[in-house]
Amino acid sequence: MSSLTVTLARKESAVLRSQRSVREIAAVGERAGWTVVGLALEAPTDKAAFLDKCADAFDLPDWFGHNWDALADCIDDIQHEPGTLVVFDGAHHLAEHDLEVVRQIFTERVDLGPQPFVVVATSGAAGRDTDKP
Repeated sequence: MSSLTVTLARKESAVLRSQRSVREIAAVGERAGWTVVGLALEAPTDKAAFLDKCADAFDLPDWFGHNWDALADCIDDIQHEPGTLVVFDGAHHLAEHDLEVVRQIFTERVDLGPQPFVVVATSGAAGRDTDKP
């Protein structure tokens, strides 16, 4: 059993890294009944473009302010049952400073609760664990 499968079964929050494909990670979340959010960056992405992708991926409200604080506030409001699984692919396409801010926002949401929130980073994004096949 992979660390992702265990994390979802225990309804825990976490930031993980994986060598698995986006499709495989999403399938694990879907089998567990979690809400799966795909966040994919396929080319160098600036802050504005990333925030636009987040607005689409997380279906953020119209009042989303397209800045880091607004993203953090909106992410904090995501409280799906039994939890939310974010498959974050291509984070290496962000500038290092932007990636650090994104890591902080996701980590703070993971720590917030009450509903579990798991971010699985692929293609070079940092996490606290490795989920290798």
